Amino acid sequence: MSAKRIYHLDAVRCFCMLFGLMVHGSTIGSGWLFDGIKDISEHFRMAAFFLVSGYFSAMVASRQPLGDFLRNRSRLVLVPLAAGLLLLNPLTNWLIHWFHGNPMTAGEWLDGGWRLPVNPPAQSNWHLHLWFLFSLFAYALLTPALLAGGRGLLKLRPVAWLMEDRAATPFALALATGAATVLLRALHDQILHLPQGHPMHFIAMATLVHLPFFTLGLLAYIHRGLYESLHRLPLIALAFFAIAYWAQLTYGAQLPWVLERASYFMARAGFMLMIVITLLALARRLVTSGSPALKMLTDSVYSFYIFHFLAIYLIAVIAQQFTTNLYLIFAIILLVGYPALLALHTQVIARSRFLLWLWNGKPLAPARAPAS
Repeated sequence: MSAKRIYHLDAVRCFCMLFGLMVHGSTIGSGWLFDGIKDISEHFRMAAFFLVSGYFSAMVASRQPLGDFLRNRSRLVLVPLAAGLLLLNPLTNWLIHWFHGNPMTAGEWLDGGWRLPVNPPAQSNWHLHLWFLFSLFAYALLTPALLAGGRGLLKLRPVAWLMEDRAATPFALALATGAATVLLRALHDQILHLPQGHPMHFIAMATLVHLPFFTLGLLAYIHRGLYESLHRLPLIALAFFAIAYWAQLTYGAQLPWVLERASYFMARAGFMLMIVITLLALARRLVTSGSPALKMLTDSVYSFYIFHFLAIYLIAVIAQQFTTNLYLIFAIILLVGYPALLALHTQVIARSRFLLWLWNGKPLAPARAPAS
């Protein structure tokens, strides 16, 4: 595959991360709008993000020595992760408690107020949205092995045949993704077995569940046929898996438990993949070249995502002093949050090499010019 910039993949990644403001903004309450946004997101957003991340990770790994790749990935992921966990998430969780009925000073919150229950339940936990960085780092460590295994896998005649058969590919990919999801969930339940209350439960589960999508993106970098298959509108397969998923949700409870769980994850993963492929196909048709706006978003979206949960509840707590209408507060979050977060990067973070290192994982020292 070419190492040229692929603008529509940049656009998909930006869209997934920008949509996070709506998704996490909807944690301010429940209702048809908030629940609908969260439900829609669960069926495509992080799956699409990790698939695109897999493609770009394979691109970078293919151009760098192993040591350089791992050092760069560690800096890009671990520095913003540590900064966010230490500097942003405690403040965000304090504001979440404040908004959801536990107003208190920062001292009271640190002195044990954080143990108070939040009603209605909200996304208040130690990692918040930064769980995705744990997953990205795990995938970075796996990338060299996945690349080596993927090149061997794609040379197998049955796999190569499926990749070239346009009619079979969407169904084969969906079934493979579903089967991998079932196996990885079984791995978690039977071997890792982290209970629901374990601090790493969600991170471990999310990392395993999204690994098939990351791997698909990685394989798409090394196999042009698969890349093309992930960019063709899968209308028949989309309809098939939508019906299969609906049927499972409607009638699956009548099946034995093991079969019900397996059929659920198979149908859900297949449906999610078809949505992701549809998104990729539409993006390639709509985004055919770069633009100043896309470049600005591509440069800003990492900072945007790191800070957006804090911005949501900072805006929400302030707006709550003037109105208790959750839909109005949500509208204020969107109207203020998008421009403010983009301005935070372009006007503040992008102007400081230290802040770019802290929040984007960029090198502290400028790159050396090659010797003449």
